Amino acid sequence: MTGRHAAGRCPDEPHELHAVTPIVADSPSDLLPGEEPDRVWEFLKAATRASVSYFKDAPAERLPLIGGGLVYGAGLALHHFGVPWWTIALPTVAGGIVSYAAGMNRLSMPSALGVTLASLTCGGWLATVAETGAGRLVNMVYAGAFALGYGIYRWALRRAKKRKGTADAAPEAGPEVTPGSTPRIGWEGYFSRWGMDGAEVIAAEPTRLGERVLLNTKGTGKRASTYVGKALEELIAEDFDVATPRVRVTNAGLPAGQLLISVQLIDPWATAIPHPTLDPNSEIKLPEVGDVREPQVIGMDPETGEPLTITIWAQDGAKHTYVLAVTGGGKSVTLNNILERLTAAFNCVVWGINVSKAQEMRHWAPALDLAACGPEDRKKARMMLRMARKLYTFRGKQPRKTSNVIPNARQKLLVVVIDEIDELTKTADGATDLGVVEDLGKIASKGRSEAVALVVAGQRNTQSHGGSTDVVTQMTNYVVLKGVSTNDLVRMSIPVPDMGEYGGGNPGVLATMLKSEAVPHIGRSFALAAGGDEESGLGQIDRIVADRPPNSLEGAEIAHLGDTYLKLKAGQMPSAESAAKLERETADPADAEQDERPVDPTPEVTSSEERSQTIDEIRDRHLFLVPSLTPEGQERLRQMRMAQREQVVQEEQAAASALPAEVRAKLIALLDRDGGVATRDVEVALGVSNATAWRYMNQLRGEGAVDSRGNGPATRWVRRGDDVA
Repeated sequence: MTGRHAAGRCPDEPHELHAVTPIVADSPSDLLPGEEPDRVWEFLKAATRASVSYFKDAPAERLPLIGGGLVYGAGLALHHFGVPWWTIALPTVAGGIVSYAAGMNRLSMPSALGVTLASLTCGGWLATVAETGAGRLVNMVYAGAFALGYGIYRWALRRAKKRKGTADAAPEAGPEVTPGSTPRIGWEGYFSRWGMDGAEVIAAEPTRLGERVLLNTKGTGKRASTYVGKALEELIAEDFDVATPRVRVTNAGLPAGQLLISVQLIDPWATAIPHPTLDPNSEIKLPEVGDVREPQVIGMDPETGEPLTITIWAQDGAKHTYVLAVTGGGKSVTLNNILERLTAAFNCVVWGINVSKAQEMRHWAPALDLAACGPEDRKKARMMLRMARKLYTFRGKQPRKTSNVIPNARQKLLVVVIDEIDELTKTADGATDLGVVEDLGKIASKGRSEAVALVVAGQRNTQSHGGSTDVVTQMTNYVVLKGVSTNDLVRMSIPVPDMGEYGGGNPGVLATMLKSEAVPHIGRSFALAAGGDEESGLGQIDRIVADRPPNSLEGAEIAHLGDTYLKLKAGQMPSAESAAKLERETADPADAEQDERPVDPTPEVTSSEERSQTIDEIRDRHLFLVPSLTPEGQERLRQMRMAQREQVVQEEQAAASALPAEVRAKLIALLDRDGGVATRDVEVALGVSNATAWRYMNQLRGEGAVDSRGNGPATRWVRRGDDVA
């Protein structure tokens, strides 16, 4: 209902001539002068609120639209007032220089260039319009330049938003977390304090102990390597209120321009990690019967929960391992974990040597094929090294289809584990034992292809400590614990961090790494026999060994090693004549070929059942000291025998029959790749182990279908007649 305004009404009471009648407005012009301004005002207020809301919802994307209009209007105003163009051009050049300098200090390289170009473009427009005015051509150029610049600006915003994801929360100093619950960290809020303006988050994920983030540092104008170091780690530790060793900053193994930051908000070293075989609630389950061809689990990364492994054998042969640590660094505990896995493998024979106190080695002795424990066994240790040389010489003469011996149930990997290497390479008066050094050097240089490996433990990675350069330089696998000097790490030429700092000084914190790898595996060894009482100390070894009989060499190898080996197995010292004969056989390769005992290169015993029977007969003659087994040990021995026989049957069947058609088809398809195919590619494509993949490719090579190029992990398989590009 609409009526006349109060000012136009009759002052008298309503009557016939002056009654108030309703009036319907057909158009705004029918309203009285006071009605239209009210509606216009309401419309203007609504439009203003909508405009403010529009720009407030996304200021970064929409405010430049206002800026474009303001710059256009400012140019017209300057032309109207006749401002000379040079009074604008000079400040524009100075402003561009200042914008670039300020941007390089506060922004990333792309952002700094963008700000500089924007300031120069605006100044150029103002100077041009002030001189010429805004003609049609100038307006078209301005509209096109503004549209192009605004489009690039919006694209850059979308790209940055996509990389950052939804992590825009404000940073919190030292967020509190509990196991299993890690809050999201707003990494971007810390970049300014860390001197990383312009860095971008590629990916961030929670870990068991905190969080880690992968950054793109290209936008900072600096290389990623400039951020790696103690300075940034200490800054991060301050912000999260944790110890500096619980922060890791690294670019190892990453593409150029990327950085990995890991923060451990929970102390990873608060409690030791029990060994899985003794802990029913362990997160990692170890097989009762192992395979030495696979990586051996000796610990766990507390940050990710992933198993910490070392490689004892790979497709390019045996790996010689050096365990380095100062006294109290966890070297003995680490060796215990290595020995536990080696003695569990059905295709591995272990000889143990420690001519020092040898407390741990004495407890492992019942599960070892041969053991020399204590200073009184120095002569026995020397004979063991000589027999290792004699064994790899014998294996090198046997016919086979592969360049390297592949450990199996018949021909097992021999691992000589030596603790306190400096005690073995030195005589009682401190002089170098040249005979021991020579034997170690020969085994290190010649044993790799014949499945004879060394595991050496010591405190220094030097020639004087390891005996000779022939020993030190042949080590391809390192286990580094706390206390290892910087010089030793430099000599190894591998990027291993300081384990003392990383692990907060706790024993058992280690890094494992092959020389062919670019990134070390870091974590903590299982606390096997690490305590001070029987339950947590050496008694743990006794409980493991009680159910673990030693593996033995095959019949032909036992016959070749002769009486010296059999006497040592029986716990007796060989006669002087046997020892002298062993010295002559291994003193020179020419002498070794003139062995008085004729050995058929193809052993008479060929089936797995006959080989097992031969070994059982030797045991029955008490030449093998096998402790009485518990029912659990007997069951484990049965499982090991089954694994050995199953592998022998599989190998015999594989050697007697061609590859399955589907396997062959997949392998041929892989070989069509340019540059050949690696053994690792075969593993992934077929879902088989490294040894099986290698056996498949060797079988194709024996059939004349493929050739190999290169050695070790760099080996590439190609079709015969092809070459690697």
